[in-house]
Amino acid sequence: MSTKRCERCEKSGPCDGCRDSELRVRITDYAGSMPPTPPTPKWRVDDLRLPKTLDTDPRLPALRSALKASARMLWDGGVIDVPVAAWNAEVAAALGDAEREGHLVRGLELVEKTLDREARGLALVDARSGTERGSRVSRLMLLSEDGTERFYRQAERLIAKQGSRLLALRLEAGSSQLAGLVPQASGVVRALLVEHKDSVARVLLALYP
Repeated sequence: MSTKRCERCEKSGPCDGCRDSELRVRITDYAGSMPPTPPTPKWRVDDLRLPKTLDTDPRLPALRSALKASARMLWDGGVIDVPVAAWNAEVAAALGDAEREGHLVRGLELVEKTLDREARGLALVDARSGTERGSRVSRLMLLSEDGTERFYRQAERLIAKQGSRLLALRLEAGSSQLAGLVPQASGVVRALLVEHKDSVARVLLALYP
């Protein structure tokens, strides 16, 4: 009785090495036939869903239009457009209210740590419930106009990482003006984070009256 030989290497009997090699080729061919993974969606202000408290506000359409119309590249080599807003007394008052209510975080490093901690907490809640919450803007990051390129690069990475729950704006205001809102600030505050959705809504309406 003749022994069946492997058609690839002509060894006698079954050949595990060739069988494994053939399986790898089939897997590679299958993977190659799959459609490419779509790129991660780019952060766009047009796609953001603003806080729910604004849904019934008659000023919402004008606010959306102003956010879109004022969007500019965050820095010369950047890839994300963020809205630009003027500084005025109403904005300062709304941010002052947010600070007194404990809804204001200052400094980009602390802002990033705060957002990362919150994102981990939300992910745990979603994992336990088995459902993913719908994304609305619940945090507002305000950037001064006198930051360095490195500062804006770091801010842009943070915006892309946090996604649709974070709206970022560049203010026509310097770091000393932002520092004036925060008691005991060192005099240089280039980033502020407004944490509570109601405070976010009030500040947005002050920014774009």
